[in-house]
Amino acid sequence: MKTDKLVYLLLQFLPQSFFSLIGRAEAEAEDYEFKSVELKETSFRLDGVFMPKSKTDITYFVEAQFQLDEDFYARFFAEIFLYLKQYRVKKWRAVAIYPSRSVEQRLFDGYEELLETGLILRVYLDELPNLDVVSKNVGLFKLLVASETKAPNIAKTLVQNATLTQVDLIEQIVSYKFPKLTREEVKSMLGIQEELLKDTQFYKDIYNEARKEIYEQAKKEGMKEGIKEGMKEGIKEGIKEGLKDGFAKGVDKGEIEGKLSTVPIFRKLGLSDEAIAEALNLPIESIKSVR
Repeated sequence: MKTDKLVYLLLQFLPQSFFSLIGRAEAEAEDYEFKSVELKETSFRLDGVFMPKSKTDITYFVEAQFQLDEDFYARFFAEIFLYLKQYRVKKWRAVAIYPSRSVEQRLFDGYEELLETGLILRVYLDELPNLDVVSKNVGLFKLLVASETKAPNIAKTLVQNATLTQVDLIEQIVSYKFPKLTREEVKSMLGIQEELLKDTQFYKDIYNEARKEIYEQAKKEGMKEGIKEGMKEGIKEGIKEGLKDGFAKGVDKGEIEGKLSTVPIFRKLGLSDEAIAEALNLPIESIKSVR
């Protein structure tokens, strides 16, 4: 994965990082949707657009440029103005993200005045302040351009008290920088443990969502199994009592099946089968049977 692709990954899954990077309040991210936009009737494509939910707010065009391209601004501005024409946008800003000044095009002929209007913000990631004076989200951008010798310490610092989303992105960045390391080796390098994941708000949100899915699925499965078991028991002991007892059995079976359906979700979160069995209160053999 190219480094500039990692930038768009950050913008997509952690949009607060963009607003922090340009000196805005991270809370503003709630008022925007981040999208990639194909411009009509052209071969141009804007990889990053923060589209405001309100027409009175600013539209942000974002481009990560990690290789020298003397035609970059010509292409970027052409895409922007086509977008302005097609979507009738009145208020806008453009942000160009570079790893360093060395990859920014050297000739600005025809674009000097536009670059000086204040509509264009150029960000050089290697010039960002130290971790102790920037937010954790901005620190992720610093990690992108950190050397192999400095990256492990920066990553370890960022992991502390990080959300699960931040931890996942840190893992991906470190994996990109050290492609020969396995996922477990990356976790070990960063000191990431399952207990750390279980304490994060993101994990709790996923867990609560999974519990809702379990409950809903248990009800559905319980209805099916309840009727089925109820019919069997009803023949022997009477329709009324049979349906009642059968439904209860069906609900129990449906709840277990509902729990087991969430096992892949927790595995994606990096939890071991033993930890999942404990969280769902099921035998480890049941967890291991899920493929």
